[in-house]
Amino acid sequence: MLDRWLTEHDLDGMSDVLHVRHLTTNNEVDPQAAQDWLGHELLRNYVPADELNVLEEVFRDLALPELADHLLKHKFPSDPKVRSGDFGEALSGALFRRVRRWCVPILKLRYKHRPDQPVQGADFLAFRLRQVPPVVASPEVKTRLDKRLEVGLQAAESLQGVMGDLPSSITFVAARLSERGLALGSRIGQLLVSEFRVERHIVLVQDERHWDRRVVERLEPELTEQTEVTVIRLPELRDLIGDAYASAATAPARIAARRSGGTEHGTAGAGGGRSGQQTATVDA
Repeated sequence: MLDRWLTEHDLDGMSDVLHVRHLTTNNEVDPQAAQDWLGHELLRNYVPADELNVLEEVFRDLALPELADHLLKHKFPSDPKVRSGDFGEALSGALFRRVRRWCVPILKLRYKHRPDQPVQGADFLAFRLRQVPPVVASPEVKTRLDKRLEVGLQAAESLQGVMGDLPSSITFVAARLSERGLALGSRIGQLLVSEFRVERHIVLVQDERHWDRRVVERLEPELTEQTEVTVIRLPELRDLIGDAYASAATAPARIAARRSGGTEHGTAGAGGGRSGQQTATVDA
């Protein structure tokens, strides 16, 4: 769904150190189908499949609308600023995992202690472990509902801070995978004592009406290392985020309905084809 809903335009090589990719929505995709997909993706970012199974069992006698209410109150953030940031991180992680085919082995939003409390550290880590040497990316994501010309500079500053403490983020990923008994945790942990290459990425999730090219024009003179900026321009972003969280709360009911009808195979986290199979086995 994501590769059909978002259309990626040609790379804009603004300079030797700054490359910009723009993504916009495909109006031919059914808006309801896109909203349902966003809801499922948000749900799986907060709630792993085993926890969702427990919640479905607990709330079965109370009816699934009670589960939706529980998710809204106790799993999803209510603070609009936190919601926007989480939405951008979840969407960007899906882009790197499902479309660009990076290995994104953990979904950080699952490790929140409180719904409105941001998780510290890198927004997410992405790996290309089969390359020699392996490649690590730590995309810095900023989501803005209005015009903020300084957002690119803010993202670059945050990215620099994350790059300076990248081993801590790698350790966090390796530990979470090892807790689940996944061999991938050991493989990623080995990066701490072996050579790897770093790619610098910034993702700007922006309301389409308020996008301004000056954001990247101001960023370019401040960069000293090659950086790729992805700009995801979405219409009516504030409403889109609100609708996506409402859809996430009711996603278990849709899953149950499909399952009872014999059309649901796997969990909300499973995607189609090779990519879905891979992410279902490593997302922690």
